Amino acid sequence: MDGDVLSLPGPTRIEFTCHHIIHESREKLTIFDPTPPPHVAQKRLGRYIVTSQCLGTGSFATVHLALDPTKHRQVACKSIRTRKDNEVDQVMKEVKILMKLKHPNINEIYDTEQDKKFLNIFLQLCTGGDLFTYITGPMGAGNPLCEAEAKYVMYQLLEGPENILLHAPGPYPRILIADFGLARPNSYQETFNVCGTVSYLPPEGVLALDHKHLGYIGMPADCWSAGVILYVMLAGCHPFDNEGDNPPHHESTGSEESSETSNGSRNTRLKERIVYGSVQFPHYPWHSLLAARKLILQLLVHNPSERATVYDALSSNWIQSEIEDLKSLYRRRIVAEVQDSTP
Repeated sequence: MDGDVLSLPGPTRIEFTCHHIIHESREKLTIFDPTPPPHVAQKRLGRYIVTSQCLGTGSFATVHLALDPTKHRQVACKSIRTRKDNEVDQVMKEVKILMKLKHPNINEIYDTEQDKKFLNIFLQLCTGGDLFTYITGPMGAGNPLCEAEAKYVMYQLLEGPENILLHAPGPYPRILIADFGLARPNSYQETFNVCGTVSYLPPEGVLALDHKHLGYIGMPADCWSAGVILYVMLAGCHPFDNEGDNPPHHESTGSEESSETSNGSRNTRLKERIVYGSVQFPHYPWHSLLAARKLILQLLVHNPSERATVYDALSSNWIQSEIEDLKSLYRRRIVAEVQDSTP
């Protein structure tokens, strides 16, 4: 590596230092340089102060803790690397849609700042992590929610999948839906873009992965994802992707190629189960959750035209049996919280 020092033992100490004559140009990964900085750093972007404390990272974006001195609050700064104008246009579509939405269960966008390499989006800070981590627990072990808590989360989801954040830690959390990268003003408008984790895609979305000419409608796809989320909350495992975190064991060299092949095979099996399989309820707690089980089956219907809608789900016996309690809890914990935090 460039800068490495090689020392040869002996009566006369000899050292060689490696210097690369040609340095490869490396793309800047975050708004901070070097990445990560050796010490906590801050950077001014517009009226905001962005810190080097990283809250999350992805293939094309990082999220940092930021401060809004004018409003005396902490916010999240999502910095997205942009290479082409059409990429900026795509992200700005997300921003414009979200900025029009004011809902206690949608992650609010406050502002944007743009430079040559990054589009910086300032959002409401969520400190509770994501829903999947909350369900699986810190060690990744299945930790299903009790029925009442799952019903409360599902009620919020239907009123408002891995892009469901928790506003703050603790039981019966307020959820916020985030990342509308392929959002459309009309939820029944056909899309030819496939987004989301394969585990939460409906059959028509999985088919569109391998057949680019196929499109599917966003709203029925979201209802399928809601059914998967409900199953995961109550069972602590996925209805189709239930092979565990590790791929099947192969007696091989353990090379990266073998690992990629194993993951590819697992992904293929997952897609086949989603497209051709049916959801199973083999273990506890399903024997005591008949109404929830019925709703899941209605949401996980392969034909999108026959799949339960959001209205159907909200009208289901599982939700309606405690609708007044859900509305009351929602008003006390969320609406009041939003009103108190409004300047």
